[in-house]
Amino acid sequence: MMRAFWAIVMLTLRKALRSHVFQLLLLLLLLCVAVIPVSISVSKAEEFIQVSLLYSLWAVSIILALSSLWLGCYVMSHDIDSYQLHMVVSKPVARWKLWLGKWVGINLINIALLLFAGIAVYAVIMLRYHAAGEERALAGRESERQMAKADQERIRSTILVGRRSYFPHRLSPEEIADREIRLSAAIAEKSGTPKTNEALRSEREKLIAKLQEAPGSVEIQPGKSEEWVFKNIPQELNEKTVILRYRPYLGKVATEDQRNTYVEWTVLMPEVNEKTGGYALHGLTAPAEQVFTGVFHEKDLPKGLVSPDGEIRVKVKNLDRYKGKHFYQVSDGPALLIPVCSFEANFLRGMLVMVIQLLLLSGLACAFGGFLTMPTAVFMVSSYLLFGTFSMVLTDPEFFAEDKISTIGQAVAQLLLTVVIPLQKFDVTDLLANGKLIEFSYIGELFLFYFICRGVPLFLFGMWLYSRRELGLAVKK
Repeated sequence: MMRAFWAIVMLTLRKALRSHVFQLLLLLLLLCVAVIPVSISVSKAEEFIQVSLLYSLWAVSIILALSSLWLGCYVMSHDIDSYQLHMVVSKPVARWKLWLGKWVGINLINIALLLFAGIAVYAVIMLRYHAAGEERALAGRESERQMAKADQERIRSTILVGRRSYFPHRLSPEEIADREIRLSAAIAEKSGTPKTNEALRSEREKLIAKLQEAPGSVEIQPGKSEEWVFKNIPQELNEKTVILRYRPYLGKVATEDQRNTYVEWTVLMPEVNEKTGGYALHGLTAPAEQVFTGVFHEKDLPKGLVSPDGEIRVKVKNLDRYKGKHFYQVSDGPALLIPVCSFEANFLRGMLVMVIQLLLLSGLACAFGGFLTMPTAVFMVSSYLLFGTFSMVLTDPEFFAEDKISTIGQAVAQLLLTVVIPLQKFDVTDLLANGKLIEFSYIGELFLFYFICRGVPLFLFGMWLYSRRELGLAVKK
C-alpha cells in the first residue's frame, strides 16, 4: 500500500524536475535573496537586514505560492489531458492515494526550495550583521570598536530577536469623552466659573463626534499629557527587561513636515502601603528628551512596573517648544516589548508559517485541478484567494468611511471571511523585520482555522470529484 503511494510521490518529483520547474524556481529564489537588498538604496546594516527580511523573504513567499498553484493545477490536470492517468488507474491504486501522492510530491519540492531560500536569507543577514562590526573595527581606534559593538547590540536587541508585544487598553470614544469632561468640569469649578450640565453635555457630544472622525490616533496638545494603561500583564515581567516602543507625529499623521521635538515620559510605579495593605502609584519621571517625529523610538523601563492587579501605566507629556500638537497612532502603540526567544527560533517559526501556506495552496490547486482543466483550475483558485484578500481590506475599519454603502460592503466581506482564506494572515515578514515574536498560538490559529477548517473540506471535496471523474470524457477526438 505505502509502496504504491511513494511510487506516485517519486513520479511527481521526477515529472516536476523534467519540466525544469525546480531549476527555474531555484534561480528566481537566488535572485530574490541576492539582488533585492542590493537594488534598494540602504547604507546602514540594520536597514539592509530589514530589507532582506521584509522584501526578499516576501518575494520568496510569493514565488513559492505561485509555483504551488501552478504545479498543483498542472500535475493534476495534465495527467488526465495527456492520458497518463489512464494507465495508472488500470492498476489497483485508489484515486485518493493518487491525489495524496501528488500533493506530497509537490510539497516536498516546495519545502526543499523554501529551506534553501531560508538558509540563503539567513546567511546573507548574518554576513551583513558581522560586517557591521568589522567595518568600524578596521579603523583600529577604540572609539570605533565601541561604536561597532553598540551597532551590533542595537541590531540584536531590536531586529535579530523575538519580542512579545503588549498594547494598551483602548478606551471607547465615550469613555475618553467622560474622562475629559470630568477634568474640564473640575478645572472650571476650581477657577470659580463652574460649567452647567447643559454645557458639559454639549461639550461631551462634540468631543465624541471628533473622536469618531479620527479613531486611529490620539492627539496631545502642547503642555498636556496622555496616559496609557496596559492590562492583564503577567507578574513575572517585574523581573524582566521591558522596552517601551513609540512613534510620535507632529502636526499630523504623515511622513512629511516632521522634525525634532521634546517629550517627557512618566512611569507610574506600584508602591505597597504597609499600613492598609493596599498599594498606590507614584511617578518615576525621566528627563525630557529630544526625539525626531515620524520614526520609532525605544527606551528601557525600570523593573517592578506591574501592579498587583496586572497593570502597567505610562504617561507622556508634549513639551514641543513651538507649541505643536503630538499625535500617536493606535496601531503604533505605544507598546511594551519583552524579549522571549532568539532570532533563529523566531525565524524558524516564520518558516513554519510559510510551510502551512504552501501546504494549503498546493492542496487547493490539486483539489480544483483534479476535476477541471488547467486554465479553469488556475482561475478558480486565484479567484477564491482574491476574494479572501479583498475581504480583509474591506473589513478594515480604517479603510472606509462610516456610510451606508461601506457598511453593506463590510458586512458582505465579513460573511465571505467565514469561508474564504485571506493570504495576508500568512505574511509574517513584517514581524520578522521588526523583531516581533511569532506566537505559537498564532501559528496554531492559522493551522486550525484555515488549513483544517477551510482547507481540508475543500481538499476532500476535490478528492471526491477527482475519484468520480470519467476519464473517457478526456479523450480527444
